[in-house]
Amino acid sequence: MTLWYLARAAGVVAMIMFTLSASLGILTSGSRNPERRFWLQYVHRSAAATGLVLLVAHVIAVIADAYVDISPTVLVWPFASGYRPFGMVVGVLALYGMVLAAVVGAARGRLAQSEAFTKRWRKLHIAASAGWLLSIGHALLSGTDRGTPWMLAITIGCLAAVAAAGVYRARSQAERASTPLNLARVGRTR
Repeated sequence: MTLWYLARAAGVVAMIMFTLSASLGILTSGSRNPERRFWLQYVHRSAAATGLVLLVAHVIAVIADAYVDISPTVLVWPFASGYRPFGMVVGVLALYGMVLAAVVGAARGRLAQSEAFTKRWRKLHIAASAGWLLSIGHALLSGTDRGTPWMLAITIGCLAAVAAAGVYRARSQAERASTPLNLARVGRTR
């Protein structure tokens, strides 16, 4: 039972950490204040790193738990899982997206001098968004607690947090674009 509890807890808290990271990532890219942007990026990266550690703990605990009978091969071929195969495919794709985003994020500073990498960084980093959304799907499809009110509340809360961050950023950008100073700049460039 200990591994089962560990797997569940690590998976749920990883999803929450990735939600925090996604929300802050959305807010960071819309921030113009350098000090605020620095702290948002710091917490964004810290939440993502914490989420990755918990994701590794989740995967190890699930594989080590004899009750669900999931082998390590599920990480390469998730269709072969005897336990909710579609949910496992979604979870493995989420894992791939998160790991790709982590590798790209870690390499960003080292490769920032490359103009080609800088142009492609955002496109590659979108894997984190896909991974986050797939992790929500994995929780809804594979989690043993997926139908409980508390898990549904956490999942809906995660979706609402990212949606709220997106709405806030969109409104902030619309307000910035419609300020008289920005309108004057637009008029000068024409």
